[in-house]
Formats: sequence, structure tokens, C-alpha cells
Amino acid sequence: MKHRTFPYREYLDSMKILHEALNHLHRYGIVFLNSIPPEGSAIEQIANRIGPLRNTFYGSTWDVRSVPSAKNVAYTSQNLGFHMDLLYMASPPGLQILHTMTASTRGGESLFSDGLNACYRISKEAPENLASLYNFQVTYKYKNDGHWYQQDRTTVRNPIEFDASGLEIPDVTRSEQELNWSPPFQGPLEKYVGMKDISKNDKPDSGPSALRIYLKAAKVFKAFLEAEDAVFETKMEEGTGVIFDNRRILHARKAFNGDAERWLRGAYVDKDPFKSRLRVMNERFGIPREYG
Repeated sequence: MKHRTFPYREYLDSMKILHEALNHLHRYGIVFLNSIPPEGSAIEQIANRIGPLRNTFYGSTWDVRSVPSAKNVAYTSQNLGFHMDLLYMASPPGLQILHTMTASTRGGESLFSDGLNACYRISKEAPENLASLYNFQVTYKYKNDGHWYQQDRTTVRNPIEFDASGLEIPDVTRSEQELNWSPPFQGPLEKYVGMKDISKNDKPDSGPSALRIYLKAAKVFKAFLEAEDAVFETKMEEGTGVIFDNRRILHARKAFNGDAERWLRGAYVDKDPFKSRLRVMNERFGIPREYG
């Protein structure tokens, strides 16, 4: 995973640095920030350089802390597997931003994996699994504290076109590919088991064979996501932050000492204002050579 780190103050004050950061984010899906002050409002300043905050039932900004008897695994000190946020909503947020306020003393490392890289490897090494990832619908569900959100989504929305290096061919003017992977927040397959069975010439099928084929494909996808050479691991120390594409980059967290405090501030920004900002900046400054 190709990533870059930018100083917080330069990200806020320099149009050149912001231009580079947004192009890197668009091309590779993730950027890091450092030297962020320990202020609760810093997350809003980071987000507002891209676009308005996305408000959800968590609020316009939110805190990730372990709490007793948490119903959401994100608010425990347990291991949290690779996932994307809010796939149970009709329009999941495009970008996620995290700012580490307090770091745990032991454990709690953050893990990131590029879902497009996993798709590319499947297309080259196990292409027989692609049809099920394109067609089988998985239910994502959040039912808690007076809320009930639910959506059915395929793992990969559309067939992906890759360049020679394995990166999705970029075009900020078109609709971008979206991936959907969030096992910690999957619900029972309530609507239907599947849309197509690749063993029956792509004819609609809702029988158990479609489920078996999908489970095999999902196992392959998961293996590529979690491959040692595909995972970037980092300890998010105090004053560091990350911005990543919530529909491309999978994130996870290792378990940490429950007696130690780990506090992250978070926010979301939608893809539309991000792409708008990027178009305007690229028109003004041009696309940097390394991202063209």
C-alpha cells in the first residue's frame, strides 16, 4: 500500500500540500497526517479542507473509546477485523478521518488493506470467483438503541478496469468503483440468498449453491485482504491522523489493553465534495506528474 504523510499545519495552510494530499488520496485511497494538536476541533479543521462534515446518528464528529458492555465491537478493546463503515446505510460515507487523541500503552495497532489490490489479485490468480463477488448480495444491518438500518450489497459493485500496475484506471469525472466488505456488521441474509449462480450460466438462482459459491469467493477475497504483503500496520500515536477512502480501503484494529485509554476522534466526508474539491484544484494547478 502506497501512502504518504503530511504535516497537519501545512495541510491546513498550504494549497500545494493540500493539492498533493488530495491527489494521493484519490489515486491510492489513503493519506496520513502528523503533528496534529490535541484539540477536539482539529478533526473538523481536517475535514473542512475537503468538504462539509457528514452527519449521521453518531453525530457530525464522534469518539471511539472502549466502554463497558458495548454493543458495537468498535467501542471495546477487542480485536476488530477488516471492515468499512456504515454499509447498512443507503449512502455510506466516502471518506473517513481519524485523529488519535490518546494512544493505548499496549496493542491497538491500526491495520489497513487496499480492497482494489485484493480485487486485482483475484482477477489474476482466481478469476472464477469474480462473478459471485459482482452478483451475490450480502445484508448489512445495524439494529440498536432505537435505530434500524439495513441494506443489501454486492461485494464489488461493478467490474473493475485496471492499468498495467494493478491500480484502477483513475478518472475523477466518472463514477468510481465501490467495494462493500464489513463482516462485523453483516446481518442474516433476509432478502434473498443470491442473485446469480455462476455454475448455472449466470441464470438467477436463490438456492444454496449460490451461497456456497459466494462463501468460497468471500474466503478468497478475505485471504487476499489479509495477506501479509497486503496489510499496512501502524501504531497511531497521539497527534497522528489518517484520511482514507471508506469504499476502497479496509481498516482493522488489534486488541489492546483494556485498562489503558485509547481515544480517537472521527468524522466522515462524502465523495461528492471531495471530487468537487479535487476537480477545482486540478483545473487550477494541474494534476501532479506522479498522479497523472
